[in-house]
Amino acid sequence: MLGVVLAGVVLALRPVPAGEGPVAGTARYVAGAVDAERAREAPVRRESLRAGQDVTISEPELNALLARSKGDAAPNVRLAEGRLQVARALALPGWPAASRPVLQARAEPVRAGAGWALQAREVYLGGLALHRLPVVAEVAWRERLEPLLPPELQAALPGARELEIAGGTLRLRRP
Repeated sequence: MLGVVLAGVVLALRPVPAGEGPVAGTARYVAGAVDAERAREAPVRRESLRAGQDVTISEPELNALLARSKGDAAPNVRLAEGRLQVARALALPGWPAASRPVLQARAEPVRAGAGWALQAREVYLGGLALHRLPVVAEVAWRERLEPLLPPELQAALPGARELEIAGGTLRLRRP
């Protein structure tokens, strides 16, 4: 049992390689676009969500709208392959900032009643595949990652007619 716990700690604290494309047996972290020039429209998108309008949000705009919390590094979103990846590096006491473990989830749009929701299909802490432990993955998604998404987006999903993630954008259509 101690070996299993130690292996989990080693996987969780192992740095996650950055880069494109899957590699068998490893978790990958690919950061989403952060572009100040393209993110200038983020406040307009926030107002469109609040007003109940149809909206298309780009990856840089969504990253500009993400919630930040004390101690942790800035969260990041990537929109690719029909999924929303949300990630943050976790602050650990005495741990060097450059090698903080990354908590990340890849969520897909799913129908929820008459609207939509985002459901995490893969959740990783460093190299540890938390989605293999469904209860732990659900808690990590619901308590640590999903709350980072803009509250206006979270509020708009249940009443959305259509939700699509493609080409680095999230498109939300209202009834």
